[in-house]
Amino acid sequence: MNTALTRSNRGFSMIELVIVVTILGIITAIAVPRFADAATGRKLQAGKKQLLADIETAKLRARATSKQHTLKFYPSEEIYVIVEGNEITREAIVIARDFNEEPFDIDLNRTNLGGDQVMVITAFGDISPSGRVQLRYSTTALTVDIEGVADTGIVPVVSAAPDEVKGIVEELVGGVLGILK
Repeated sequence: MNTALTRSNRGFSMIELVIVVTILGIITAIAVPRFADAATGRKLQAGKKQLLADIETAKLRARATSKQHTLKFYPSEEIYVIVEGNEITREAIVIARDFNEEPFDIDLNRTNLGGDQVMVITAFGDISPSGRVQLRYSTTALTVDIEGVADTGIVPVVSAAPDEVKGIVEELVGGVLGILK
């Protein structure tokens, strides 16, 4: 009787341990890629929300000041700036964003705005033209649609090269970009 009691208290057999470890390995193999995809999606969604919030802020500011604002994308530098007026200079920058920096760490991949990469926000808060911006993280891309009105005919003056604007933006806010004025 003592012998039977001792055998049942010994623990798990090697086969039982192998089965448990195999099941845990399968669960891990399924779960890890899903968590990685979720992080990618969160980064891209955060970038999209930030871009749309910055545009909305610029629209409100344009209405409040009754001044035109210009939104200029620099996909090669992963930044965009919003300036008061139509000339992109150091003094005119209102909002600047670098998607290469934390918390985003995503790429401002491209736009469909043509060579100038510019949108105009009128004094009435209307944005022109409509456009698309593609954000990318690793191999995943997210397209942000920006609804605008018909072409206003306003042509902004771009007076700074992409690397110059990136330098200006980093200098103004010490590498942490956001609303400047």
